[in-house]
Amino acid sequence: MEHNRVEIYRLLAYALSEPDLELYRWLKSDGAKAFGKFGVNLGKLPGFPELSRQYQDYFGLYAPRVSLIESVYRKWSSDPEVDPVMANSRGFLMSDHALHVAALYEKAGLIVPEDFSGMPDHLVLELEFMAMLVENNHPGQRDFLVDHLSFIERVVEKSREENIQGIYREIVEFLGRFYQEEKNLLLGKQG
Repeated sequence: MEHNRVEIYRLLAYALSEPDLELYRWLKSDGAKAFGKFGVNLGKLPGFPELSRQYQDYFGLYAPRVSLIESVYRKWSSDPEVDPVMANSRGFLMSDHALHVAALYEKAGLIVPEDFSGMPDHLVLELEFMAMLVENNHPGQRDFLVDHLSFIERVVEKSREENIQGIYREIVEFLGRFYQEEKNLLLGKQG
């Protein structure tokens, strides 16, 4: 499938952001059309209060059914100086992966928005960063996909386990398909 990779990364980053009225209006019109271009039917959009409630239930910061933060899915640290029990634990913020991605942002001259200060490895930021790498044809795309975006597979799996519904089900399923295409493109068919 021929597509604009930068556009898809940005589309997914915006659609997976916490909804406000601007995002809601966009989803009702241009967003639905943009997803439709890639064969994704978002279906009937609930009202804004319901969409916001669904987002908080599925992906919010407080006890979400599916976390969009990479560190939650990774071992906390590979540092030999860290107590092995803590190092091998999962479910915590600011893992080695978060510190690494924050360093990549800094190296690129980017500042982590205040809303994401304790979670620079939030999927929204990582998708936006990958869009920038693709747009600039940066050679680090492959490494970023492998080192960071690979947790998308777990997000998709967890979303299926939690049986998320509606618009977010469609968006996450599209995210999973697009990630597989990216693996094929950047890593080869064996990905």
